[in-house]
Amino acid sequence: MNIQKLAGFCFVGTGAMTVAGFLLHPHGYTPEVQFMWLFGHGLISLGLVLNLIGLGWFYSLERRHLGKLGLLGLTAIGIGLSHYIGKLYWSGLIYPFVFEAHPGFIAEVGLGPGSEPKAVVIKAVYFSGALLFAIGFAAFGSALLKAKRFPKVPIVLLMSGAIAVGVWPLMPDLLQMLSPVVSAIYAIGLVWLGVVLIRRRQNDRQQE
Repeated sequence: MNIQKLAGFCFVGTGAMTVAGFLLHPHGYTPEVQFMWLFGHGLISLGLVLNLIGLGWFYSLERRHLGKLGLLGLTAIGIGLSHYIGKLYWSGLIYPFVFEAHPGFIAEVGLGPGSEPKAVVIKAVYFSGALLFAIGFAAFGSALLKAKRFPKVPIVLLMSGAIAVGVWPLMPDLLQMLSPVVSAIYAIGLVWLGVVLIRRRQNDRQQE
């Protein structure tokens, strides 16, 4: 199997796993839902790892067309996704045990899932990954649109969803309830691009 197809399957897998993870994991943690909490976070984390791998393979094939803008975007995306994976590790694996042993600590520092840290330095680190994710996809998507080698609609969906996901932590609590919708926009764009990659290798890539 060639790298282009593998990248496409990674993108499709990312969309499927992240959506399934968001749907399966409970909205709030209690000891009774520990298994589903871990399982849901694990699916999302695995999906983001596939996202990183797929983007790396994708860029390796398209680097001549994406140029420096694409490379800068990929770098920012990589840092942002790694940051998200780290937060998911904390939220899915460490948070439940800390919450059960020292619930007051969680409230004091503001590091519950989806919460806002109270320390300025931690808050800056906490939100920097999300912003880099958004900025990275804005640059990477712009490079893809400029290259004109792939359909415009999935790229626009991918960019819109990623930018919205990146700035979402800064939105009011009322809008936070719509975060699954925003994530779905990103997932649809990514899966669509993945299908294009899988089919494109079979049809017209050899003619380029």
